Amino acid sequence: MDGVENMDDSVLAYLGRARAYCASAEQCSSAVVKKLGEWGADKCVAETVVARLEDEGYLDDRRYARSYCESKMLRSGWGRMKVAYQLRMKRLTPEAIAAGIGAVDDEAYRDVLADTACKKLAGLHDADPSVRRRKLMVFLAQRGYTADEINETLTNIKQQL
Repeated sequence: MDGVENMDDSVLAYLGRARAYCASAEQCSSAVVKKLGEWGADKCVAETVVARLEDEGYLDDRRYARSYCESKMLRSGWGRMKVAYQLRMKRLTPEAIAAGIGAVDDEAYRDVLADTACKKLAGLHDADPSVRRRKLMVFLAQRGYTADEINETLTNIKQQL
């Protein structure tokens, strides 16, 4: 390992723990910095460890963004806006966020949106179609879908409203 012999023992200990943390599940750099802080590492040590993890391939914010977007958008039924907001809260770069969101297949995304809308609609028992439509729109907006995406989906499932 190049440069390991020049590292302080405490840095090596944090590096080992951080490697195990990153190997257990995909992590973003801000989560690793936060975890290192919880373990007692100062900011300088945390930056050193994060840089090393990135060099070794344990840590990649673009890879994390792709994984997060796929998970939340295709498995959890979240919209692009909510996913982008959550990634910004994790301090990912706009480029990493755009790459992650762009990696999700548009057709699969629309299918998940339609499935989410149909499932919610099946649970709405209001007799008035306009009330059901409004409740469905609010629900999908809270999930992070844009108004255009919601309107397109409602147009496609109009007969169920």
